This record gives sequence, structure tokens and C-alpha cells, in this order.
Amino acid sequence: MMWSLKSSSEYLFDYPWYMLFYTMVVSYVALLAYTIILLFKLVDWSVPSAYKNVRKTRILLYSVLPIIAWSMYLIAYYPGTMTPDSLSHWEQIHTHDFSNWHPVVYTWYIMGLTSIWKSPAIVAFSQIIILAIFAGYAGYSIEKRGMPVKWVWVGVVLFSLYPLNGIFPVAIWKDIFFSGFLFLYTILIFNIVSSRGRWLGSNRNTAILMITSLAICLMRSNGLPIFIVIGISLLFAYLPYYKRLLVTLLVVGASYFMITGPFFDYMDVTSTSPNEALSIPTQQIAHIIKEDGELTTDQKEYLNKILPLELWKKNYNPYLTDDIKFDAHYDHEVIFKDFGKYLSTWASIVSNNFGLAVEAYLDQTSIIWQINQPEDGYTSTYARNLYLYNDYNLKTNPLNDTIYKFYNDNLVRVEMYLKEVVLRPAVYTGIILLTVAALAIKTGGRSLLIVLPVLLNSGTMLLATPAQDFRYQFANVLTAFFMVGIVFIKYNSSQKKVEHE
Repeated sequence: MMWSLKSSSEYLFDYPWYMLFYTMVVSYVALLAYTIILLFKLVDWSVPSAYKNVRKTRILLYSVLPIIAWSMYLIAYYPGTMTPDSLSHWEQIHTHDFSNWHPVVYTWYIMGLTSIWKSPAIVAFSQIIILAIFAGYAGYSIEKRGMPVKWVWVGVVLFSLYPLNGIFPVAIWKDIFFSGFLFLYTILIFNIVSSRGRWLGSNRNTAILMITSLAICLMRSNGLPIFIVIGISLLFAYLPYYKRLLVTLLVVGASYFMITGPFFDYMDVTSTSPNEALSIPTQQIAHIIKEDGELTTDQKEYLNKILPLELWKKNYNPYLTDDIKFDAHYDHEVIFKDFGKYLSTWASIVSNNFGLAVEAYLDQTSIIWQINQPEDGYTSTYARNLYLYNDYNLKTNPLNDTIYKFYNDNLVRVEMYLKEVVLRPAVYTGIILLTVAALAIKTGGRSLLIVLPVLLNSGTMLLATPAQDFRYQFANVLTAFFMVGIVFIKYNSSQKKVEHE
């Protein structure tokens, strides 16, 4: 929290060193005190877990309000919001020239829906329905574990009215689906943990876990490592159910490789460029060149083959790799003809310029860990229109101008006045970490498994985030709401009998 809230604080350097030291220490102690007080308040405030028989129709009942609330955003931004990434999917459903640059499974999903109605609106509305059902399942799961119905409804209302939960589902982005399934994965793991694994005893539940896992693997390139780590963690944590968990790992793994291998080949799907995974090394090299860091003659010659050194300097943006990797002179073939040489050159450059490399890394990943937006940085928030420059005559056409004005004005105000409160993902990460710590203290260490999906997503993004886009971390918003709900539930770890859901 200390470093996440830290601004440049350059004015402090005008004072003696002991004043700077005093300020830092007092700030840290104050944050520590507030955090400890809040943590133990969360531990004390508990609803004893009393497993209740709750009708599954509750899932649909809890999902009605989100559907109504979020549909207002679709009316305002009809037929949905789209950016160049969205239009890449839209182009492929017309040309059938498939690429996995953006997950082709999401392209096929769009293709299937638009065969019914050739409009982005059907995709946006389907995302509203699916995310609302996941929200309904979250409410159902929380009520089933003993939370009074009135408090579940309070959570559903707040979840439905939160602006980010309304504007993101109408965006035609694969990140919305990916975030939704991470949210569902979190709910499933909560059900596993709070039932001491007995939730896994149902064939239906195991099938749901498999489908959710496969969706995560296929919907974004970092989905597979997230699934593998979670799958192995659950396997060791719940050994009595090792057969079901092992089957899940094997079935999902085999399905993933069958789909991305033979089936992709059959459908002539073009693979994504491996250069997408090199955002961090690219930024570190560019920053070192920009700051005239220590480079040998051989290193300069090698980097010059990839991109002329003057363009490394000119195109470097501390928070975005696009200007470098999409430059017409950028030759990624040099990298992949001898990838070992690239890695060794990068490692050598970083070791000789470690301070500059760390600076570049912290800048590029600031969207993940920093609450205060850097003074020279930016945050790509949410789309509020349909990208005008497209070949398909698509444009934003609100169904009701009054509704459009109301929602658009509110979203503009959020961007202008609440960016560092609402639109920095680290805010939600902080809430998640605090609530899971409290939950683990009062229910046991296995509760830490519940937040693995979102924390692993953030962790993998720390290795290769290409830009400062909030949508990469939208799952944190959904999960933060869920964690605030379940942190008040204290399950009885000595409970002997738990009904299968």
C-alpha cells in the first residue's frame, strides 16, 4: 500500500534527509496501523456458516437486477462499444481469415451469435446475461453458506449499480469473457474450500469446473498457466478428491491441446506472434537506450538490426510498447532467428544497467500495482463509443438520448474525478488481499486458494503487460465485490457433514 500510493514526492527532496525519512516512516506506521485495525475488525465481524438449503432458482432471481441495470448501458451505447481489437474479431467473422492474435474462440463465439442477428448488440447482451448469471451464482453461494438474505440483496444491488460492472459487459472484448470466467472460477474455489472439498463429490460440479477451466485456458494466452497452477494447488490441498482433480487436469489439458493444435490447423488459424510476450524486455532495452545506458558495440549493432537505435529512443513510451513493436522498421525476425542470442543480450544489458531496467519495469507494470497514476502516465479505462473508422458501417446509435446523456455524463465524471479511486486496478487488488488475509485468519490457510485466479492473472500480467489497460484486470473488480461478501462468513472447519450442492 505504501509504494502503491506513493507519488513522485520530488518536493520532499528540497528538505533535509531526516525530514524525508521521518515522512516515510510516519506514513508507513499510519498505514500499518489502519490496516491492522481494519484487518482485525474484519476477522471479528462474522456470520457463522450454517449451510442452508437454497433453491437454485435464486441464481436466476439474483441475476435479474444486474440484467436490468446493465441493459441500460446497452441502450445508451447501442449496439455496444468497440475498439480496433473488437473490430479485428468482427473482420474475421466476415473474411474467415482466422487469427489467434486475439483469441479465435471468442471470434467463433461472435460468429455463432451473429448468425442469428448480425449486430454487435447480440454479443453485448449475451455478455450481460452470462455475467449476471455468474453474479446470481455468487449470491446463491453466499446465501447457501449462511449469509442473511437481506445482506445478499444489498450486495447484489451494489454490484449491479457499480458503473464499471455496467459499462464493461457491453464492450466487445475477449477480456470481458475472460474476467467473467475468472470470477466464476473464484466462486467455484470458494465452494470447494468452504465445503472442505466435498463440493467436488458431485459429477455435475466437476463438469462445471472442467468447462470453466477450459474457457479460461482458451480465452487468453495466460489462461493455461493460471489453470495449471490452480489445478495442482487444488490437487495437493484436497488429496481425498485427487482422482476427480487429476481427471480435470488431464481432460482440460488434452482438450486444450486438441483444440489449439489439430483443430486450429484444420481451421487454418494463424498463431499469435511470440513477440507479444516480450513487452517487458522491449521496454527495458528501449529505456536503457533512451537514457544512454551502458551498451557494448556488439549489443548496439545487434539492437540496431532489430530497430535503428534512434527509433528505439524516439518511439519509447514508458507505459506502452505499441510504438516500438508496430514500427515499420521493427524486425522481429532478427529476434526469433536466434532467440537464445536475444535472451543472452537482454540479460547482459539488464545486468549492466540494473537500475534503469528496474525503472522501466516499474513504469510498464504500474497499471497492475500502483494506485496513484504516474504523473507522466495514463490509464486506458473503458470504451464509450464504437470506433468510427471501420469498414462495416458500425457506429454508436443510442436507443434513448436521455439515458445516453445520463450514463455518459456519469462515466465522464468517474474518469475526471475518481480515476485513482475507481479506475486503478491496484485498488481492487488491495481490497482482495485485505479480505483474503482476514478470511484466512479466521477460516484457515486454504482460504487463500480462493483468490488464486485473480492473483495469478495479475502475476502473469506483471511478466508481460503490453499497455496500461484496465480491462486486463477487470476480474479484480468482480472478485473484490465477492470477497467483501464472503469475508464475513466464518465456516466451521470441524463440520463433519456437508451436503453436495
